[in-house]
Amino acid sequence: MKLFPLLVGGVVAGLIIVAGEAVLNLVVLADEWVYLFSRFSLPQPTPLVAVQGLLKLLLLGIFSVWLAATLKSAFPNPCRAGVVSGLCVWFLVWAWVQWGMLLAGYVTTYVAAITVAWGFVELPFAIWAGTWVHWRLNGGLR
Repeated sequence: MKLFPLLVGGVVAGLIIVAGEAVLNLVVLADEWVYLFSRFSLPQPTPLVAVQGLLKLLLLGIFSVWLAATLKSAFPNPCRAGVVSGLCVWFLVWAWVQWGMLLAGYVTTYVAAITVAWGFVELPFAIWAGTWVHWRLNGGLR
């Protein structure tokens, strides 16, 4: 597997995830987060936390595109492999973690439901796009 196409595709996927999470958390759920931060007396995230979050989501994009590339034997269509990879990541990261946070009382039902539903669209789309870029850079459609 060539590293450059993997990294470029992964960064594309990661940037789509970053953009989606920014809209979700800074616009759609902004009031809910204000409520939860005050409920638990939490400090506002610092710029360092934001940078770490950005890095974490970029790495998630790279990992997810790598996963899609490894799923190629089961799903020869690279776009289908990207969607399947996105759904796997959605389940293991978004749905599973939100369920645990909801059970622990760290988020409201609304935050958990919106986050899980948003991720169900965001993750497969982002990984599909990153996988498509990876595939094209590896000589797809020639």
